[in-house]
Amino acid sequence: MNIYCDTSSLFSNADRHTDAKNQQEAAAINGLLRFHQQGKIRLLRSNIIRRELEKTRGTRQRDALLNDFQRLVPVAKDEKVLGYDNQITDPYGGFVTNPLVSDVQDEHLVQKLRRDLNLSLEDAQHLAQAISNEADVFLTRDEEHFVKQCLAIESQFKIKVRLPSELLAEI
Repeated sequence: MNIYCDTSSLFSNADRHTDAKNQQEAAAINGLLRFHQQGKIRLLRSNIIRRELEKTRGTRQRDALLNDFQRLVPVAKDEKVLGYDNQITDPYGGFVTNPLVSDVQDEHLVQKLRRDLNLSLEDAQHLAQAISNEADVFLTRDEEHFVKQCLAIESQFKIKVRLPSELLAEI
């Protein structure tokens, strides 16, 4: 089972909150990580998580999130090469080539998700990456944007949306 994790489902994001709901989700994430380490499930990540976690202000929290990120398996289709920017650097033919890449596989899907589900750019990119990489489950703690819309998402795409506690109970 391939499970795409959004940034909210990283252990250190849930564990930093002391309320019962977040602690329950943190415990569920730990349980899922054990299954992942045993090879029973695959917890996936994309560079979108890395881009989001690098915005974390606190060094300790950012380092904990980076450690969580590194424990997950990279998605197969993480970046899409859009083209190359070539610059001639001298009159003798020297040049520099820079690839132009996108962190998402399907920009049109991102726009559709933003329009149809009223998602932020980052949320739409996460879901588009999960769908493009054929994940079985989109794991999130974001109830407002994803869990409340799980029926709409699941009816349009071949993916389940689950809280960590829900997925652990299903496994």
